[in-house]
Amino acid sequence: MRWCRLTPMPDPQHVARDILERLQNAFVSKDPVEVAELFDDQLVIFGTAAENLDRTQSDEYVAGVLSQPGTVRWGWDQVVPVLNEPDVVVFAVVGTVGFEDAQGQPAGERDAFRLTCVAVARHGNWRLRHFHGSIPGRSPTAQSAR
Repeated sequence: MRWCRLTPMPDPQHVARDILERLQNAFVSKDPVEVAELFDDQLVIFGTAAENLDRTQSDEYVAGVLSQPGTVRWGWDQVVPVLNEPDVVVFAVVGTVGFEDAQGQPAGERDAFRLTCVAVARHGNWRLRHFHGSIPGRSPTAQSAR
């Protein structure tokens, strides 16, 4: 018996870049509801400042990032798909992160940033189940929860 795929495979580069664009736009809006819609119910976020092993902890972490002065801005220089299945896409990203003030001007230096994500297809939308972002060389006790 031959195995055949009933669901077309997603383009992992497109899925990843689309998620990252929606994530950036949601953080610019600073709307916690808009941000929360990007995440799966089983969300786990590892950031530079904390590990958040469930949705409640992750939501609290995101709220802390959203409440910081300025707006977090990521630069997604390299996006590398790692796993591509009909309902799961895993990708790694290398880029930069920094903050902008209310006028959209840089607020401080940008840092190198690395990220891995697991995205799952739920109810016709791609949602992040795992987000592991970090700033290489920055101690977890440093300035902000990026």
